Formats: sequence, C-alpha cells, structure tokens
Amino acid sequence: MSTFFTTREAAKFLNCSEQHLYNIRNRRKAALIQGDPYLARKVAPEAIKIGGKLLFEESTLEAWLRKYGEVA
Repeated sequence: MSTFFTTREAAKFLNCSEQHLYNIRNRRKAALIQGDPYLARKVAPEAIKIGGKLLFEESTLEAWLRKYGEVA
C-alpha cells in the first residue's frame, strides 16, 4: 500500500517550506497550461487533490528527487 504525505509532510520530506512547495506546484500548473509536460514534471512532483488537499505519494517524491534533484 502506498504512503501519502500532506503538503506539510512532503515539504519536510523535501527539506523545503510549504510555501516553496506551493510555489513550484503553481509553476508546474503554468507549464502544463503552456503545453510543456516535460517542464511540468521537472519543476515539481506530481500530487493528487482530494477535497482541496494536495497529497503526495512517497515513492513519487523519491523518484522525482532522484531524477530532477541537484547533486551538491
């Protein structure tokens, strides 16, 4: 069974603020509206919305970090 995180939990998992997560989600939405699905995938992880809440699947966050995270 999949584990889902709230926005607060996902931000903690990604070591960023909740506001930053909302900001990159908005950039993702803008990229989709402009018809650039590659940029949308790169800018922010996918989430599902249920009853006005964003939920992030743990495995999706991990995969997004591996693929698009920057190595320091």
